[in-house]
Amino acid sequence: MGSKKSSDEMAIDAVELAKKIENEDEKTYIIGTLIGISDKFLTEEYKNKLKGAIRMTKIAEMLIQEGRAEGKAEGKAEGKAEGKAELIIKQLNKRFNKIPEFYVKRIHEINIDKLEKIGEDIFDIKKIEDLDKYFNDN
Repeated sequence: MGSKKSSDEMAIDAVELAKKIENEDEKTYIIGTLIGISDKFLTEEYKNKLKGAIRMTKIAEMLIQEGRAEGKAEGKAEGKAEGKAELIIKQLNKRFNKIPEFYVKRIHEINIDKLEKIGEDIFDIKKIEDLDKYFNDN
């Protein structure tokens, strides 16, 4: 093709043209395809222009909803792990009076599965150093 327009400009034009398609399913499919292939060759400047061009389309709405759902799921998982960590710290503080800051920090860093295992084993932990196996066990 012998065009004076850059590939960046043509991608924006293609999205603008696709937005005129009346059939919503076809429009969504074409814009989605354009986004997918454009990501490989567009400059950052034109990626932002493309983002502006797809605003107010069905695909933009779908992407926004998907992002919100993922954010909520991540937030819930993080909140759940943080809540478990705080409960375990309270239990350990009650059992051992005050646990060293090192253990508090490590409890906040481990994954939820290990937190649950500590919770299950809480009555088997005889000394604070028994926690080390949960941090070192991969």
